[in-house]
Amino acid sequence: MQNVHTSTSARSRWRTRELLTAVVIALAFAVLLVPFTFAYAAILSLGIFARSAMTGLFFLPSAFAAYVLRKAGAVLLVSALSGLAATPFTGYGPLVLLIGLLTGAIGELSTWLVTRYRKFDWPHFLAMGALSGTVEFVLVLFSLRISEVNFAAVALATGLSTAAFVVMSIVGRSLAEAVKRTGVLANTALGQETIQDV
Repeated sequence: MQNVHTSTSARSRWRTRELLTAVVIALAFAVLLVPFTFAYAAILSLGIFARSAMTGLFFLPSAFAAYVLRKAGAVLLVSALSGLAATPFTGYGPLVLLIGLLTGAIGELSTWLVTRYRKFDWPHFLAMGALSGTVEFVLVLFSLRISEVNFAAVALATGLSTAAFVVMSIVGRSLAEAVKRTGVLANTALGQETIQDV
């Protein structure tokens, strides 16, 4: 029992190196969030389906952070910092930060519920992405004047959002694995897992 408690406690504590890694990840994805935001704004007029499919782009920092850092608070921190860093360059003000906070909070909750920050095999990781996409779409229904859309359209839009987040989970994990091979993630939870496997 003592060993389990110690392991859980160690996993929840943040080291300075991990915080710096989270900041670097956030800044790297902030560069991508700028074109993502302009692309998202451009398709809003195309309707609920286009919007649902594109929302997943904002989940990429969350998916990457979840897989690499595997620590409570990492998803929300990286997502929020990415949105904050991208905000001055998009022309949409605090909206980008709000999207980062919302997506990060949902991703954080989904990561905790599905993986408990320990189970990052493909089934758990994709389930985390699917749950995030479904919850995010449900939470923004009221901003879509959803009462004017029929049930079939809502169901399809929800499916598109869920699928988009799953795709970003695949991209995020695959990107993390590619970066891991360069050695720069050696001091992260993902890097340490690789060392232990060897």
